[in-house]
Amino acid sequence: MKKSLIVLPMLALSVSAFATELTLPKSYTVRYTHNFGKIDGFVQIPKGGQFNTTSERRPIFDELNIKNINYPEIFIGVNWDNLGIYYDIKYDSFKGSATLNKDLKTHNIQLRKGDKISSKHLYAFHNLGVSYDFKLNSKFTFTPKVEFSILQFSYKFSATGSTIVNNNERKFRAGGMRVGGEAKYQFTNDFSLKFNIMTHIPHDSIRSSLDTSLMGSYNLFRSGKTELNILAGIGYNRFKYRDTQRDMQNFMYVKVKPVYKVGLELKF
Repeated sequence: MKKSLIVLPMLALSVSAFATELTLPKSYTVRYTHNFGKIDGFVQIPKGGQFNTTSERRPIFDELNIKNINYPEIFIGVNWDNLGIYYDIKYDSFKGSATLNKDLKTHNIQLRKGDKISSKHLYAFHNLGVSYDFKLNSKFTFTPKVEFSILQFSYKFSATGSTIVNNNERKFRAGGMRVGGEAKYQFTNDFSLKFNIMTHIPHDSIRSSLDTSLMGSYNLFRSGKTELNILAGIGYNRFKYRDTQRDMQNFMYVKVKPVYKVGLELKF
C-alpha cells in the first residue's frame, strides 16, 4: 500500500512532465498526386481455397480489356524539425469490360468463350509512416522511412452468356510493413528533385512490392512558411500477393509501368 502511494504520484508527475514537453508540429504538408500508367498482371481468385475453383493466374487484366489506369494518391504529414509522421493513401481503382476469348473459371464460377464479363478492381494502400531527415549539406537531404501498410482489396465481376453473374465479389484486408526512403536535391530555391523508393518486408501473404518515383517540384507561391508547389514525375509500381491456402491460393500480381505523375503540394 505504501509503495503504491509513492509510485502513483511519481508516475503522474512523469506523465505530466512528458506532456509539457510535447509541442505542436512545426510544419504541415498536404499533397495530391494523380497517376497514369499501363497495367499488367492477373487476379487468381478461388473459392474457399479449393482446388479447381479458379483458372491459374487468370483472369489477366489484358483479357478483361484493362490496359491503362489512373488513380489518386493523397499525403498528409506533420514535422517536428527532422522528425515526420504522415498518412498516405494510394487508391488504385479500375474496371474493364470484355468478351472472353477462352473459357475462364473464377471464384468457382465457370464462364465460357464468348461470354461478356465486366469487372471492378480495388488495390487501396493505407500507409501510416514515420520519417527522419538527415541533412547532408545545404542542398541534399536523405530521409529513411518506416510504414505500417494496410491493403484494402476487392474484386467484383458480372457476366452474361452461358452463365448469368451479378456482382460476385471477393474482398479482404491485409497488413504489412514497408521500408525505404527519399533522397532530395534542392537545385534552386524554387526547384527540387526527389527520388522515393519503398518496399514491403515479405510477410505471410504479401510476397513482394516495389514503389518508386522520381518527382520534380517547382514553387508557384511562397509567403512566410506557406508555399504551393507543382509536381511532375515518373514512377514504377509492382505488388505480389499470394496467400497460404493449401490447394488454390488468392494470387494477385500487379505491375504498373511507367507511372506518369502530376500533382500539387501545400506546405504551411
